[in-house]
Amino acid sequence: MSQQQLIPISDAVIVRQENITTIAQAGPQSYQTNALSCQRCNEAGLQLLDEIERSGMSDDLDRRLAAYIEKTRKTVKAMNERRSPVTKLFDQVRSEFTLLENTIDPTKKDTVPYRITQYRNAYAAKKREEEERRRKAEIAAQELIKAKEGYRVAVEEDYLNSFNSLVTNSINDLTRMNNGVTLENYTATFDTITGYQTTLPADWCPPSSVRLPYNLTSDEAKAIRNEAFQKLLPRFEKQFVFEVDDYRNEILDKLHSKKIELERMAEADAAEAARLKAEMTKREAEDAARKEQERQKAEAEARQKAELDKSNAEMAGLFSMAKADQVYTPKAKVSKKIKVNDPSAFLGIVSLWWQREGCTLSVDELTKIFKKQLTYCEKLATKEEIFVESPGLEYFDDVKAQ
Repeated sequence: MSQQQLIPISDAVIVRQENITTIAQAGPQSYQTNALSCQRCNEAGLQLLDEIERSGMSDDLDRRLAAYIEKTRKTVKAMNERRSPVTKLFDQVRSEFTLLENTIDPTKKDTVPYRITQYRNAYAAKKREEEERRRKAEIAAQELIKAKEGYRVAVEEDYLNSFNSLVTNSINDLTRMNNGVTLENYTATFDTITGYQTTLPADWCPPSSVRLPYNLTSDEAKAIRNEAFQKLLPRFEKQFVFEVDDYRNEILDKLHSKKIELERMAEADAAEAARLKAEMTKREAEDAARKEQERQKAEAEARQKAELDKSNAEMAGLFSMAKADQVYTPKAKVSKKIKVNDPSAFLGIVSLWWQREGCTLSVDELTKIFKKQLTYCEKLATKEEIFVESPGLEYFDDVKAQ
């Protein structure tokens, strides 16, 4: 890579004695001469303006005005030639100062600071891309953890609902048999209730209805379901025996008394039998309601625990994301730039600009912005008589004397 060529300061125009002498000697004299020419030109012009205002325009006066304008042009040219040697030296001096500044300006192409800045920009872009990839990978990993935990909690809740339905159906079966007992079927009902299964069926494993998260594979989901089921199974086995066996024994304990009541109803008259039956029905309804209330309470507590587990899992995911490793990233300003690949795209650019800013500007401000376009349309109208048709503008003749 070639080294940046440095400016030999000793050769700079600003330190040449002859140039300083020229500026010091010729500058004041040129200025005084030009000032006198400017004064005389203005005085002659003011006399002509006074004559115009007093007498108005005439052919003779117009010819004298044209001669004055021509003389003015020559005066301006002479003034320019007189001051040119001095001002050119000033321009050279300014150019030398500017050259020194531009040589180390980071915004000027091919300067040393500019080249260094380009390396920094490229490095910042590379680091930002790496950080963005790392951030996305970290987010994906955290989302996966969150999805797995959320899926696990949802699956557990789904299994819990299925288990509650199983327990409810078993209790309803026992309740139905107990409510349907008569003297005629007492023995058969007693035997059926006695032999009713009060342990969780060995083959019980309900299918899960929880929707599979998009970022989990079927194998991952299956493993989570198996783990959740095996975790809950001992609890389900114990709870099934506790609820169903307890209820079955409660029914069996009362069946003998119920048989006696049925026998009393059979021997009593119609009114007494109806009263006894009403009392028995009311008592059984109260017992069933109490049992259902206890079951619903236990189910609500289990559901509340599941919600708490789910909330804790989500919080754990958030904390885990907050603890993501930080890496060095150079300080950089990121801004969007536009690369136009088709000329028609400028229509969209102008349209968006007009909607957001252009429509709020004044005519004068817009005239400055669209100076080139206005000049082009004026030339078309002058040379080819092609006009813009719009109620918001008008054409007029701009007449200038030659």
